[in-house]
Amino acid sequence: MVEFHRDETGHVAFRSDARMKCLAMWLTGDIQSSHEICLDLLADLEDIATGRKETESWEGNAWAAEIGATGVDLQNLWVEDLSAHHPLAEARRAAEQYWRLLADDPDRARAVTEWERDNGRQHPYPGL
Repeated sequence: MVEFHRDETGHVAFRSDARMKCLAMWLTGDIQSSHEICLDLLADLEDIATGRKETESWEGNAWAAEIGATGVDLQNLWVEDLSAHHPLAEARRAAEQYWRLLADDPDRARAVTEWERDNGRQHPYPGL
């Protein structure tokens, strides 16, 4: 279980059980409040789920992620014990939840338009 919200200062935050903690930390820590990065992640997850792409590697401020048909493997770059595997469907649900938090913002439409222009295609995630 994971829930995303904004704290009293407006920063993204989460509540989760222990099993979802690494995934939530990755989203809030490396994706942060960037619409563009979250759109990239949603596109990669959708492309992999539909077979348009086989794998994708991500490396951010604190996490490395390997995304493939079986799921998302996370490894914290600074703390060896922080790692996790999440099935692809579960990671997609969490990323979708995170997008809904970020998308509660008038800047969302601009970000989607720019993503589509920069990538030369319609964004593959249907929940924009």
